[in-house]
Amino acid sequence: MGEIPVDPKTLINILVEISEFEELLLQASQQLQHNSQLTFSLEELQAEYEADAARAARQNQGAEVTIRSLENEITQVEELLKVKKQMIIGLTDRRQVRAVTEEISTLKQRLDRLENDTINLLDKQDLLKSEATESQSESRVHGTKSRAKQEAMASDSATLSRKTKHIQEDMQRLISMLPPGEGRAVIRLREKLDQAIVHHHEGACQGCFHQLPQQQALSVDGGRTIVRCPSCMRFMVHRSWR
Repeated sequence: MGEIPVDPKTLINILVEISEFEELLLQASQQLQHNSQLTFSLEELQAEYEADAARAARQNQGAEVTIRSLENEITQVEELLKVKKQMIIGLTDRRQVRAVTEEISTLKQRLDRLENDTINLLDKQDLLKSEATESQSESRVHGTKSRAKQEAMASDSATLSRKTKHIQEDMQRLISMLPPGEGRAVIRLREKLDQAIVHHHEGACQGCFHQLPQQQALSVDGGRTIVRCPSCMRFMVHRSWR
């Protein structure tokens, strides 16, 4: 550790530099959090796209299965209808003829319903196929864009993490230059607060928004004495003059 500075202006200048590093760390932390939240949102949205595509595919497959079942049933009814029509030719008993005739009528009605159901389902299947194709296409397109965004954010987050490490190292070097009392105070504040050193706006602490007495606010602006917020105990400094 180098020689401990004692001049108030020197101390204030060190605190000003530390506050700038704290702001940079806070900005980096917020951006990292934003990247993380956006990545999570993109993953959730992609999962929704994939779920929609899977649901549309299941509906389309279900329609195809139902259509095949209807077509098989139509074939069975048609074959049974042929048998009944051939059967009635050789009948002489009027009651048997009436019974078979009723069976034929029932089979024809059933065949009409099956054919109508098949036609309606075929029309519906065209829409289901279109929806399934569109959903799959949307899922692929969004997946491609989502992966590109996530890769960009991952790269940005990695850069921010490296930058954060260097800022923390520089800030620790500055803290070590403070007298023991101020150094310990900054460390304690940083352990429980996002910033140990803040500025003021219109006389209010930007950490807790406590309104400072006018003379204290002027002292902060002038950089003449070390000022701590009487409410949150953060150090208060002026903006860098550079």
